[in-house]
Amino acid sequence: MFFEEIKEGETYKSTTTKPITGTEIDFIAQLSGMDLPGFLDSEFAKGWGFKDRVTPGAYLIASMMGLMAKHGFLADAVWTGATDISWRTPVYPGDRISAEVEVTGKKESKRGGGFITYKWKIKNQDDKLVGEGINT
Repeated sequence: MFFEEIKEGETYKSTTTKPITGTEIDFIAQLSGMDLPGFLDSEFAKGWGFKDRVTPGAYLIASMMGLMAKHGFLADAVWTGATDISWRTPVYPGDRISAEVEVTGKKESKRGGGFITYKWKIKNQDDKLVGEGINT
């Protein structure tokens, strides 16, 4: 999907879901240096009131962008900023996520293409809102 094809006010939804595995959580937490017990240790996370260890939010944003790229949205984009990120529901190993975005702004660049601002939402397999934010 090219810059010119994207319309302000349009909503785009992922056509597939992404499973989140414990192996992914381990790998991302260790690779990124976020090797914190809430991500890696089920018993520790349960002590905080979670039912299991949780997925790092940064990985959920990356997964949302991947789901949307597979849909064609953001397929040739570069992420330049984010605001108003909030997490509502934890994502555990075995959960599946989907994504949707609403285009809230467009600004053409002198070099061609431009900047797209969009509000994103990530939902789990039960259609519960996991997180949301605004990206450009």
